[in-house]
Amino acid sequence: METPPPCAVIPKNSREEVRVCLDEFGGRQLVDVRVYADFNAGPVETRGPTKKGVALAVERLPDLIKGLAAAKAEAIRRGLLTEG
Repeated sequence: METPPPCAVIPKNSREEVRVCLDEFGGRQLVDVRVYADFNAGPVETRGPTKKGVALAVERLPDLIKGLAAAKAEAIRRGLLTEG
């Protein structure tokens, strides 16, 4: 089975990115937020998943979004982010 494309790719640094994907494992639908890293430093880099991440039942996605929205609001309150 082919891996579906990520819903979002967020650069972390020059060698890592965070991918948000919808996936299936063991018959369960999941949302997976995971760090992908370059495992080869040579001319052909192979970016693959690491153990750094979280996979949740897709039913938990609204809770994850609420938690991220709360973190954003707190970061704005602390002056770490601007509105937007």
